Amino acid sequence: MKKVKMRYTRKIIIALIIASGVIFAGITSYIIIFSTQKSFESKIRKLIAKYKIPSLAAGIVINNSLAWANGFGDQPDLDTVYMIGSITKTFTSTALLQLNENNKIGLDIDINAYLPFNVRNPDYPNISITTRMLLSHRSGLARDSLNFQIWYSDNETIEWMNENLGTHYKYWIHRPSLAEYLNGTLSPEGLYFNPGIWILEPGTQFFYSNIGYELLGYLVEQITNKTIEDYVQESILDPLNMASTGYDYLEFAGKNAIPYEWINGENTEFIISNMYTTGGSALRSTIPDMTNFMIAHMNLGMVNGTQILNSGALELMLEKHSSFTNATAGGFNLIGYGLGWMLYDDGLQGHDGAVIGYLASLFFKKTEKGVFGGIVMFNRGFIHKSDDVLKNIFFPTINKLIFEEAEHLFNLIS
Repeated sequence: MKKVKMRYTRKIIIALIIASGVIFAGITSYIIIFSTQKSFESKIRKLIAKYKIPSLAAGIVINNSLAWANGFGDQPDLDTVYMIGSITKTFTSTALLQLNENNKIGLDIDINAYLPFNVRNPDYPNISITTRMLLSHRSGLARDSLNFQIWYSDNETIEWMNENLGTHYKYWIHRPSLAEYLNGTLSPEGLYFNPGIWILEPGTQFFYSNIGYELLGYLVEQITNKTIEDYVQESILDPLNMASTGYDYLEFAGKNAIPYEWINGENTEFIISNMYTTGGSALRSTIPDMTNFMIAHMNLGMVNGTQILNSGALELMLEKHSSFTNATAGGFNLIGYGLGWMLYDDGLQGHDGAVIGYLASLFFKKTEKGVFGGIVMFNRGFIHKSDDVLKNIFFPTINKLIFEEAEHLFNLIS
């Protein structure tokens, strides 16, 4: 009897998937009507109420379709645009793998072959730094430069933070170009150099580096003679029909999620602004748009007949370049890092992202029967003000809830 009931349930769900397909943001979005949906969404509502999350959007992707998606809180529309933080790195890595695929850059060639200035760890001047090292966070660079806060922001944002948050960040008298900033930060003769920017022998150990991905973004610009924003737009966003994804909040006026952080026992609204960390954390997007990007990486680089990377490049990105023990990220056990992707146990891949006022994650799992995963975005962060409850309780809990529901749906229809 149980086997018959399960088959019957699968037929009902598959029929409802077909019946409820709607065209949304260039993808076929399937909203599954199933008996436990209200209970699942009720759990999400209880969580965001308990932890006072202003707004949240989430989606479940099965094979090549958005199987479920919904928004919650003050800005519940699915076209609400959230910053995705370090998930930006997966776009930068995709861009570099495209260029490698097209023989424009070698992953194991000294990056100085592509740059107008030399990059070397002064303690190891004879060791070349390569694109592969940067993509896998094994270049020997520190996480950030000492003055990263003012590099991230423009003077308007710095002024707002100083006036409203009690910070004392310095203003840019002359804001350097990306090339000037990188050369000035990485070179011992540079205007912004501090010896602490180099911490390890290149190629030997993993150390997560935001500035390393800014250098990768600049590599894209040097190789293509385009800004990284333009390259990503033309080679990733446009082909994947990601019209609600970009680097400039002004393009999405009226749709941006308002950023908050928890300060003095309440959600404090922050200014909506752009970030200059275009290689590592400056993108913003929506659930439907990120679904297209995620499907491309889940399904051999193709979405709706559009191929952004070949299967070999995708496999290379998910090869383990570093191994970890006793590490977690977003509630998942982190066992390694590839080229721009976090590798979790039980066959999961993904990335998370945090910037002021926002948190986001995406994750997927490939099986013999297919692939499934989830996306989560919300507008409360912990970058300016430490928030252990948000980081260590809510974020892992919501990620696990979405993953478990994705796995449940996948098993029902597989």
